[in-house]
Amino acid sequence: MPNNNNHSPVGTVMFCRSINLRMAIVVLVSAILAVVVAAPVARADFGIKAFDQEVTSDPAGDPYTQAGGHPYAVITHVALNSHPDAGIEEFLHAPAELPDVDAKDVAVKLPPGLLGNPNVAEQCTDDELAGASEPSAGRPAECPVGSVVGTIHLETPWKHFFFAASGTVPLFNMVPPVGAPAKFGFNVFGVPITLTANVRNGGDFGVTVLSANIPVAIAIDGFDTTFWGVPADPRHDAQRCDTPQYAYTEGPLPVCTDEPGTKAGPNSLASTPEALLTMPVSCTPPGAGMFTEMETDSWQQPGIFLTHGVFSHLPPGFPAGESEWGAQQGITGCGVVPFKPSIAVQPTNHQADTPSGLSVDVSLPQDGLTNPAGISTADVKKTVVTLPAGVSVSPSAADGLGACSLEQVGLGQGTPAQCPDSSQLASVEVVTPVLSDPLKGHVYLGKQTENPFGSLIAMYLVAEGSGVVLKLPGQVQLDSQTGQITTVFDNSPQLPFSELKLDFDGGTRSPLVNPHTCGTYTTTAELTPWSGNPPMMVSDSFQITSGPGGSPCPAPQQFAPGFTVGTVNNQAGAFSPLSLTMSRADGDQQLGGVSMTLPTGLLGTLSSVALCGEPQAAQGACGPESQIGTLTVAAGAGATPFYVNDGKVFATGPYRGAPYGLSVVVPAKAGPFDLGTVVVRGTIAVDRHTAALTILTDPLPTMLQGIPLDLRVINVSIDRPAFIFNPTNCDPQAITGTLTGGNGLSEPVGSRFQATNCARLGFKPSFKVTTTGKTSRLNGAGLDAKLAYPKNSMGTQANIAMVKVSLPKQLPSRLTTLQKACPAETFDANPASCPAGSRIGSAVAHTPVLPVELSGSVYFVSHGGEAFPDLVVVLQGYGVTIDLVGTTFISKAGITSTTFKQVPDVPIETFELKLPQGPNSALAANGNLCAGKLAMPTLFLAQDGTTIKQSTPVTPTGCNKHKAKRKVAKQTKHKKKR
Repeated sequence: MPNNNNHSPVGTVMFCRSINLRMAIVVLVSAILAVVVAAPVARADFGIKAFDQEVTSDPAGDPYTQAGGHPYAVITHVALNSHPDAGIEEFLHAPAELPDVDAKDVAVKLPPGLLGNPNVAEQCTDDELAGASEPSAGRPAECPVGSVVGTIHLETPWKHFFFAASGTVPLFNMVPPVGAPAKFGFNVFGVPITLTANVRNGGDFGVTVLSANIPVAIAIDGFDTTFWGVPADPRHDAQRCDTPQYAYTEGPLPVCTDEPGTKAGPNSLASTPEALLTMPVSCTPPGAGMFTEMETDSWQQPGIFLTHGVFSHLPPGFPAGESEWGAQQGITGCGVVPFKPSIAVQPTNHQADTPSGLSVDVSLPQDGLTNPAGISTADVKKTVVTLPAGVSVSPSAADGLGACSLEQVGLGQGTPAQCPDSSQLASVEVVTPVLSDPLKGHVYLGKQTENPFGSLIAMYLVAEGSGVVLKLPGQVQLDSQTGQITTVFDNSPQLPFSELKLDFDGGTRSPLVNPHTCGTYTTTAELTPWSGNPPMMVSDSFQITSGPGGSPCPAPQQFAPGFTVGTVNNQAGAFSPLSLTMSRADGDQQLGGVSMTLPTGLLGTLSSVALCGEPQAAQGACGPESQIGTLTVAAGAGATPFYVNDGKVFATGPYRGAPYGLSVVVPAKAGPFDLGTVVVRGTIAVDRHTAALTILTDPLPTMLQGIPLDLRVINVSIDRPAFIFNPTNCDPQAITGTLTGGNGLSEPVGSRFQATNCARLGFKPSFKVTTTGKTSRLNGAGLDAKLAYPKNSMGTQANIAMVKVSLPKQLPSRLTTLQKACPAETFDANPASCPAGSRIGSAVAHTPVLPVELSGSVYFVSHGGEAFPDLVVVLQGYGVTIDLVGTTFISKAGITSTTFKQVPDVPIETFELKLPQGPNSALAANGNLCAGKLAMPTLFLAQDGTTIKQSTPVTPTGCNKHKAKRKVAKQTKHKKKR
C-alpha cells in the first residue's frame, strides 16, 4: 500500500480553495448528485475493472522495446468498477455510469529503471494550475505551454457535459514540493489535481506516481494517463496546444501562437527537444516485459487498498480481455546500450607511509539520457574497486571512530539513516541529470560482523536529496597477507548518475594510509552494467613522491629503530620496575622482533610468581598469578597513532628449549574493531656462567585479518611488585640486543645501564669449613664448606663476585683423581656423560630468586692446554643450570688453591660444597688431621668491590679429643726429654 506519509496534501488544499472560488460549479454538481441520491441503484464492490500499460514508438501505437531508449509515449489505462445510473442518464440524455465507490488515492508503481527527467520541461506553479490570475468559477489552467508533458483522459459521467467530446486535458510538469523529485498536475472543472512522483526508497528505487485525495465530485470511474517521451516533439503539438479544456469557457480556446513572450509562444518550448522518459536498461526475455502495479483506496473505505499488476509488454497467452492492446515483446536491444565509465582516484597528499584522504570519482557519460535520438547509458549494477597494494587501513583512524548498526542505517527503509557522526568515513555526492540538485551524504563504517556480509569491515553509502534516500551497503575485502583493499557494491539500483564522488577524510585520523615507498600506484575498478553486457575495467594511477612530512623518499631497506631500556629506580640491589621502549619512525620497516641480553645481576625473582603452563600460555589465557608486567602499543602512521594500553606480560614455563618464556597478550581492540587477542611468545635463557638473562621474542605480527598493525611504539613495563631487582655491582654495564624489521633487516641496539649507591650495601657472608678427621690412603680426605648470608639480607648485602681459597698443606689434591678429569668436550655436551671418576662431590644452593634449591655434582674438567683441571660446580633446579668454574692451581709446595673468578651476581641464602672421601676423592691427607690446627686462607670479593680476607679455620670432624690431647702431650714430653 502507498505510504500515507508520502501523500501530497496539495490536491486537498487546492480542491478546498477551488470550492471556495467556484461555488457555481459546486452548486451544480451538488444538484446533480442529489438526483443521483434520489434514485439509488445497487453497487458492486469497489474494484479495478481493467489496468493496462502501453509503451509506444509513434502516434499509431506501435510498441517500443529498445532498452535505454526514449519512447513516444507511455500510456496507463485504468477502469474502476462502475454501474449505470438512470438518474444521470435522464439528466444527460445519454448513457452514463457512476463508479461503485469514489476513488480517494491512486498510486501507480512504475517499473524500476523506467525513469523520467522533469528537468527537460518548464514548470507550472500551483497558482498557475488553478488559474489564479482570474479567480472566478471554472477558470482553466494558466500553465506555460512548455510545461505540458502529456495528457489525461478522464472517464466521468460529466465528461460530455463539461468537456469537449474528447474528455482530455493537458498534463503539466509542476514545481515539486520539498522532498519529492517531481510533480504533475491537471485542471478539471476548474479544480486542480496533482500527481506526485516519489522514489521507492529502500526498495527497487522505481518511481511511484501518486494522486492523493481525489475530489469526490468528479466521480471518476476510469482514466488514461499519457506521458510523452519527448514533450517538445512536434508530433505532440495537436494535443499540447489545441486540446479543448472546458466547453463552457468563454472566448477562444488556448492554442500555440507565434507571439513571442506569451504563455503559448515558442519561447516557452525548448529550442532543442530533450527526452522526458527513458526505458530501463535491463533487458527481459522475449514475452516478459516491464511490470507495473497500481494501488487504490476509496473515500468510503480509506486505507484499504486494492492492488493490481500488469506487464506493459505482455507475455504470450495473456488471458483475453485483460488488455485491449494484446501481447507485446520484452525489453530488447541491450547490446547497443552504451557503457563507458571512467574512474579517478587520487590521495589528498603524496607522502609515503602517511595517513591520507582519498578522492574517488566515478564518471558515467549520460549524453543519451536526454537526447531523443540517443540511447541512455546503462546503469551501474555492481562496482568492484581495488586500491593499489600498499594503500591500507590505517590503525591511527581507530581513535574515536564509531560504527553504524543495521538498525541505525535502516537498509531497505526509505527513512534517513541515523548513523553516528563518529562513523563517517567519507562524504559522498551523486550527480544525476534527472534531479536538479546532487544527492549528498556520507559513507559510514558498518559494525563489525553485524552487517549484511558478516565481514570485518563494511561501508554504507547514504545520500539524500529531492525525496531520494539512497542507501547502498558495500563489502570491504582485505587481503590477509598484503592488506590490499577491495570494495564491492552489488545490486545498485537502476538510477542514472553522471558522477559519483567519494572524498575519504584526510588528516592524521584518515581511514587510509599511503604506500610505504615512493612510486606509481594504480587503482583498478570493474563496473558491471544492468544491461547484461560484460563488465568494464577502468583504472587510474597516482604518484607517491616524497617521504613522511615531505622528507626524501624512504629507502626500501630503511630501518633505524629506537631502543631505550632501564630500571625506574637504579639503587643497587633494590627492587624496581623495568621499562623497555622500542620504536620506529614513519617510513621505516615495521618492527619484527627483539633479542635482548640484560646485564649480570639484573634479574627477576620467581619465588612469588606461578609460571604459566601450556596451552594457556599459547592461548593468551594465563592467570594474574603469572603476570609480571604490562604493555602499551602504539599502532598506525602519522603523529597520532592509536594506543592500546591494556597489554599484559606473563612469565611461563619452558619454551623453545629455554627454561622460561614469556606470553605477551594484547587485546586487538581498536575503536569499533575487535580482532581478538594477539599473543606473542618469547624465550628467557639463563647464562650458565653469569646467570644473565637473554630474551628473544618470536616474530611480531605485522598483519591481522588484513589490517596492518603498523607498530610504531612498544613499551613494556615489568612492574610486578618485588620482582625485578638491580645488580649489586655499580660498574657501568649495558643492555644489548638486536631489533629486526618486518622485511628481515636487523639493527644492533644497546642502552647504557649502571646501578648506583653500592656503598650502602653491606657484605657479611659467613664461611665455615670442616674436614674428615679420619683419613686413609684408599679413601683420601673429605671437605665440607658452608657459606651463608644474614637472614633476609637480599637488597641490603652485596653479592659475591669472586672467591679464592687455598687448602691447608695437610689437604693436598689427589693426583690420581685429577688424572680422571672429564674432557671439556664431553662436559660441554652433557656433564652426565662424564666418567664417574671425574665426579668428586656435590653442592646445593638456596636463593630467594627461585622457589626451589639448586643442587648438583662437582666435576674435575680438563682443558687440553691447562696444567690442572678446573673444579666445576653444576647447580640445577627450576629449569636453571649454573656452572661455577674454579681454576685449580697447585704450587711447588704442594698447596692447592681454587679461584672462582666469576660468581653470578645473584643473592644467596646458603651454599654448601661437599667433597667426600672415597676412591675418587678430590683430596688426600698428609698426617693426622686431628693433631693440629688447619687453616684455609680465603679471599671474598663482593660485586661492589668490597674485599674480605680471612684465614678460615678448617675443623676436623670425628676426632677423639682426649686421645689426641694425650698424644700431643706425649709428643711434647718426648721432645723435652730429648
